[in-house]
Amino acid sequence: MSSESILGKLRSLTKESLIYGLAHILTRSVTFLLLPYYSYRLSAADYGELSLYYLFLAVAQTFYVYGLDIAYLRFYNLKDHGRTSAQVNGTALLAVALSSSVLCLLGLLFRDSLGSLLIQNPENADDVPIGIVICLGILFFDTIGTFPFLRLRSENKPLSFSAQKIVNVVLNISLNVWMVGSLGLGVLGVLYANLIASLVTCALILPAFLQTCRFRIDRVLFSDLLAFGLPNIPTYLFVMVVELADRKVLELFRGIEEAGLYSAGYKLGMFMGVVNAAFRFAWQPFFLKHANDPQAPRLYARTLTYYVAVASGLLLMLTLAVPPLLKFNFPIVGYLISPSYWSGLVVFPIILAAHIFDGIYANLMVGIYLQKATRKLPFVTGVAAVFTVIANLLLVPTYGMLAAAWVTFFAFVIQALLLYLVVQKIYPIAYEWRRLAILAVITIALTGAAALLELNWSLRILLAVAFPVLLVFLRFFTSDEVAVVRRFVQR
Repeated sequence: MSSESILGKLRSLTKESLIYGLAHILTRSVTFLLLPYYSYRLSAADYGELSLYYLFLAVAQTFYVYGLDIAYLRFYNLKDHGRTSAQVNGTALLAVALSSSVLCLLGLLFRDSLGSLLIQNPENADDVPIGIVICLGILFFDTIGTFPFLRLRSENKPLSFSAQKIVNVVLNISLNVWMVGSLGLGVLGVLYANLIASLVTCALILPAFLQTCRFRIDRVLFSDLLAFGLPNIPTYLFVMVVELADRKVLELFRGIEEAGLYSAGYKLGMFMGVVNAAFRFAWQPFFLKHANDPQAPRLYARTLTYYVAVASGLLLMLTLAVPPLLKFNFPIVGYLISPSYWSGLVVFPIILAAHIFDGIYANLMVGIYLQKATRKLPFVTGVAAVFTVIANLLLVPTYGMLAAAWVTFFAFVIQALLLYLVVQKIYPIAYEWRRLAILAVITIALTGAAALLELNWSLRILLAVAFPVLLVFLRFFTSDEVAVVRRFVQR
């Protein structure tokens, strides 16, 4: 595979990532756009409670899907199992519909216990069981909608995917403004808005998917799906521990208000998580489709380099621009986020950096999929989870949210490093370490200066310009890449 061929394939990956990225950014814009709104409508304690409901949704989703999502992607895209797409669709959908119904029933029966376990000292104890019930509805419709969205990704239909996501965004934001602002429902209003948006999205996307299903659970196929997917239950749970344990520890040892402030700063830092999700949406079907190319490992290595380059540039730009913009007093509008939430911004660049390593982790998953080695993942994520819990318990009671952010960062580093060591044994790839090292040095230097120093806008712009200039000076770009840029400029 020539360099031109690699660049051509990566251009296709980039286009699809951008379309998925736009859709996912719009979806996540519910979070980003509503955070300023919430900061004026919800107290920090309310926002802390809301973050715990989201924690419950994230953890419970693991049991609702139980790894069938990644199993579906693999078996739908790689036809090495002797089953049709209709059989894969029908088996996956019927299985999760039945299991989700059972889990919802159990959740209804034990809603009081779940609520007490989730939130220790709620502002309004009577609302918590209702919140749990609403979450169960969200989980059911989101789970059913998982496979139609996965099919759109596998069929390379990013525009259809995006259209469905945009409907969800518009509806969710509108309902949030009405229920939280006009009706004054507070945290429950946020959950009701999410429930209705999930229901409508599922109702819109499901009919077309049903037409592609064979409505029968193929026992052999289901057994294969489970064998590939079930090891991801502990994997997902450990990942949830890495991502969410900090908020629970903060609530227990520092109070729900600091947990809320941290959650706000973390939520802003999740912009890099949005970028990662866009990359994953396009990346997983992409590497599966090119698995049989003679020089596929070279293609995968170049992808990691480009991902780190783009993510590093975004890390610097966001660190330079977002905090001062949020603290700027705009005419008429005022502050974009309430000053009472500003203290949580200290964790923003750390969380951004942490999620770069989460994206690296996603890139390294190639060998796990191709070699059917999901059984190796619980070790990787388990070590990171144990580190997260121990480090949070030791450091957060004394150092608070800043310690929680750094623990998250190092947990993602550990996770990516361990996965690299595991995967290199089963599917070795020669990554471009010199270029990655150049990116690391430049990013650490410039982003560190942006986060730690008081800079005026002139110096911020200078640091932003320095990033590409230093890449050129240190000869980061290959001759092929320079030639492509020259042709683009000439056109």
